[in-house]
Amino acid sequence: MAAYANLTEAERERLEVLIEECGEVITIATKVLRHGYDHYHPEDKTKTRNVYALEKEITDVMTIVHRMEAVGDLDIGLPDHNARWKKKLRWMRHQGGEE
Repeated sequence: MAAYANLTEAERERLEVLIEECGEVITIATKVLRHGYDHYHPEDKTKTRNVYALEKEITDVMTIVHRMEAVGDLDIGLPDHNARWKKKLRWMRHQGGEE
């Protein structure tokens, strides 16, 4: 597969890690939607709140994205997050008119 897409094994591996980490963000974000930020799994002896699990998974995504940029897979640069957020606000209904 990597050869067909003209990817090195290292590039492919980084994409696999990115996909896995994004999936983990989706999983914990769904748990937050179902149970809330403050909830934790009843069998979790450490009682790690969902918000902390979400922060960890988002940090993992950010880590692999930064690595992919550092090695040249991506060239994201420093986007203007405020401008990007304003574009997204057009499609949102519950952000209180933020700008």
